[in-house]
Amino acid sequence: MRNDISELIYRSILGTLSEEERGELDSWLAEDEANEEFLKEIRDIGSLMEDRERRRMIDTRRPAADMRRRLSELRAPARRRRRFAAVAAVAAVITGVMIHLGGIDLSTGSPAPAATSEPMLSINDIRHGSTGATVSNGNGVSVLLEESDTCMTAIQHATELLAPSEKAAEQLCLDVGRGKEFKIVLEDSTEVWLNSESQLHYPKAFGQDERRVAIVGEAYFKVRKDADRPFYVESNGQVVRVYGTTFNIKAYPDENITYTTLENGSISLRQLDGDGGELYLSPGHQALFDREEQRVNMKIVKTEVITGWRHGRFVFEEQPLSNIMRDLSRWYDFEYEFADPNVGDIVFLGSIPRYADFKTAISILEKSGGIRFSLTDGRIVISKITS
Repeated sequence: MRNDISELIYRSILGTLSEEERGELDSWLAEDEANEEFLKEIRDIGSLMEDRERRRMIDTRRPAADMRRRLSELRAPARRRRRFAAVAAVAAVITGVMIHLGGIDLSTGSPAPAATSEPMLSINDIRHGSTGATVSNGNGVSVLLEESDTCMTAIQHATELLAPSEKAAEQLCLDVGRGKEFKIVLEDSTEVWLNSESQLHYPKAFGQDERRVAIVGEAYFKVRKDADRPFYVESNGQVVRVYGTTFNIKAYPDENITYTTLENGSISLRQLDGDGGELYLSPGHQALFDREEQRVNMKIVKTEVITGWRHGRFVFEEQPLSNIMRDLSRWYDFEYEFADPNVGDIVFLGSIPRYADFKTAISILEKSGGIRFSLTDGRIVISKITS
């Protein structure tokens, strides 16, 4: 029997869904595109703040108009009424989540600013990211992909770009810019989620002997098992061999460490140049490949922390502020600096909803870390609050 949908959404925000519950939520999302859009709206805390402010400003001296609105809602189709009920229920539990995360007083929240092409004037103008990417071929042809295109497969993308005479092995590049995220389904039904400022290089169709892609940035893979065609992922001097599994790779050019985290299944990795042996990972383990020293270290991790970005949240567990700001700047697309380099060494433990407005996100950090965010010449400046 399906659980109450508001409870499932509440658990998804907290990151406590079981596999069975996640399946129920995914099924509900698949029923109607409006459901998926609704989930994104309800995760947008800025929108909730704005709605709360509108409700607060209702003129109670006009009960007749309010009554007509209520009657209109009652006459709406049943499915619509259920959705309104879910909005109210989920809004209530999200308020609880926000208080749990940072003790935030919604009454002081500012409405999310409208999108504008004007230069950034305040912290309120910084917006969270969205779904989108660009796919291109080696001949300079490119196609802009939007949220609705996440249902398309790599073959459909290639059809838009490649003439029938071109080779199936022609390499395509899926480029996910700052402030964006995107999911793609490859020719073999492998699913890949790309985080902000990431690229996936892949062929129109895989060969008969192997499946090989390359990643720059961060990606979560759900690889379809095929014993006859091993799956390889190249990233920053290493190559991962996949045996049918789910795992995360974080390999940004501006970070010296490449992080490979196994969630389920089995993978191995080795240096791209072939030197050294092959290292096998077990679920719950992370390999840290130091590109300068050409050395790999291993550690046990909580995979839900590493893959939290794919499930709509930033999860920080003993993370220095320098790492946190790097991740936030890619998603919210802003430049920043530390007033004192030592501020970047402050360690945090907590969680921020990925679709929270930026002011809410930094409020959580300010309240728990004794720091202050300000805007100077279009850059965020992070400083330590001194007594």
